[in-house]
Amino acid sequence: MSTINWQHIYQDYSPKLLGICRRYIQDIYTAEDIVQDSFITAIQKNSQLNDEKALLAWLKKIVVNNALQHIRKHSKDSFVATEPLEIPDPYSEMDHALSEEKNIFIYDFTREELLSSIDSLPSHHKSVFNLYFMEKHSHAEISGLLGITVNTSKSHLLRAKKSVQQYLLNNVLQQHTPKKKTAQLLVIFGLGGLLWAQTFQHAFGDFKISPSKKLDIPSDIAPKISISSSSNGSLKKKVIITGTLLVMVATTVFLSRPGNVFFTMPGASNETPEKIKDDPTPETGTAADPESLQNPMKMPVKEATPQNPGQNNTLKTEMTGEKFKNRQNLQKILSEDSLTEVPQKVMVVKKIIKRDTIFVEK
Repeated sequence: MSTINWQHIYQDYSPKLLGICRRYIQDIYTAEDIVQDSFITAIQKNSQLNDEKALLAWLKKIVVNNALQHIRKHSKDSFVATEPLEIPDPYSEMDHALSEEKNIFIYDFTREELLSSIDSLPSHHKSVFNLYFMEKHSHAEISGLLGITVNTSKSHLLRAKKSVQQYLLNNVLQQHTPKKKTAQLLVIFGLGGLLWAQTFQHAFGDFKISPSKKLDIPSDIAPKISISSSSNGSLKKKVIITGTLLVMVATTVFLSRPGNVFFTMPGASNETPEKIKDDPTPETGTAADPESLQNPMKMPVKEATPQNPGQNNTLKTEMTGEKFKNRQNLQKILSEDSLTEVPQKVMVVKKIIKRDTIFVEK
């Protein structure tokens, strides 16, 4: 789940949630504390929320459950009724369907007047009344929420309706109270029972109360920051695209450099043939032979021609003496070699001075 700004959620949803809690809890400050505790519970259990679109419904469920727990803990009234109370109350408005006094909701009451009638109910009747008409729970669901039997839930609802009716008749209804024409038609056609749900759902569907304090989140339960899967996927795509572009740019720069190994044939020189032909070789000082370039083994090795003929004779003498000396050293090394059993090939380098050129023979 993506990161949730709980302070922002509290500002948006707390007025509606406080209005819901107010129907169960008459004291507004107690109701506000219950809403605060509900948000703390939601923060602690935010991993249970799989769809952020259902956040308001999830918070509403937590608020209602906490309000019921508070009533159960602090109320003197018991949700578990005695055996006679499970028998449906025989006195109800259904016995007088066409009587205006028993179909009180043909009159148009304000939200404050209807809220006062709910506040007049005992806590266990009030809980069943709210769950049935406003939260739209069935008697079987109410039975599971409150830990009572289905018949007890029905009995609580009938007694709650009777009390609300009497309260409005005795404390609110006046001679100048306007009537609703649509409600009168429903009563005439025998559909007066629908007026209960319509009246209270219409009056409290958008009931909001602004809280007097901000959400106080303890530091030890601060929500952890999380990234949604879609954000992770987008971040991974950006990283892959960026990395691919960098690799392409680096490859292009590397391959475009002159003298790159990918553009040079093995054994080839970086210099052009024209340059090799024009430039003198370091050893001879003369131009290179094209045939020698194709076969480096046949390339003659030339030495600089001495200017003095006497020096040439001296060089021949020195090289001849060096030749015999090298032969003697080689024979000495072969005689001292202990691995006489293994035949070896010996390459003898013979240098012959001929017209100032040294040839290499095998």
